[in-house]
Amino acid sequence: MKFTVLFLTLLATIAPLAAHAHYEAGVADLVPSFNPQPDTALAFVGLSPETTTFHLLPQPKGFRPLQRCGGNYMLSDRPHTLFPNDVFSLVSKSCGVVDEATLGHAHPGAQIWAEIMSVSGPAGASFGFWEAGRDVEADTPTLSFTSNTSFAVFRFPLSEGPDIANEDPQGHIHGRSWTVTQPGEYRVGIRLVDLSTNGPGELPWHAPSRIYYFRFLAGPDFQTSVTRESKRVRVTWPSQMGIWDAANQVGIDFTILRSTSLASATWQAIGTVTGTTAATASFLDSSPPAQRAFYRLSYAWGWNEENQ
Repeated sequence: MKFTVLFLTLLATIAPLAAHAHYEAGVADLVPSFNPQPDTALAFVGLSPETTTFHLLPQPKGFRPLQRCGGNYMLSDRPHTLFPNDVFSLVSKSCGVVDEATLGHAHPGAQIWAEIMSVSGPAGASFGFWEAGRDVEADTPTLSFTSNTSFAVFRFPLSEGPDIANEDPQGHIHGRSWTVTQPGEYRVGIRLVDLSTNGPGELPWHAPSRIYYFRFLAGPDFQTSVTRESKRVRVTWPSQMGIWDAANQVGIDFTILRSTSLASATWQAIGTVTGTTAATASFLDSSPPAQRAFYRLSYAWGWNEENQ
């Protein structure tokens, strides 16, 4: 399978880096309190996941079994070399029983879960995840959702304690690996719910949050740079392809193609560069066209038996 990325001569594209973060589930008190009132709505407190783009990157040919993941695009809680700050976890704030209490935590006895409400993205694509450690053993995700379709709401726990009175709503669980099957942009609707039975009338302490829409971008966002060197043009891009084990990520061939028109069907291969363990790779076009030109990178990726 071939994946190509297109960019324009003399334009450098720089993608914003996502912040390494823990998105904390708590309550949206208008007046912050250490003792939130019953029926107060849950919310992500502090950092909002809606201000960040999370990058899911392909697994190129030549990767090891630990990185196979069926050839899907993937983001786990191990940092990529391209977007090391994309690593994130959904957590729940402590009321003080487990960790130091801070403003905005849910009521003791609350049990907070996250619900996947919707997935929008490329037609026919799937969004899903591997549970902790399963990406090492299985090519298929634990669960997948087809984009732009209806599905039964799926929920997973953020709080770690049982459903008992005065239990800390705290939770800090790592290991979920997110994945999609096609390149493109995905919006995933997630809301927070309290499933406890410890509030007044043996009902939950808190009302559900609003739906938060996470933005996932699948495919290499290369942060390429294109510069002139006298009458020549140099194209530079990250060589490591986003693999966390950069020391072993070698031997990926990047083919450079050029055309003078986006509408042209006459893309021509003008060179090949083999990726190394260096941070970047580059290609020098020693005889670029006098007019504006476009360049493409093409590389092979995907899991197959011979690459185990």
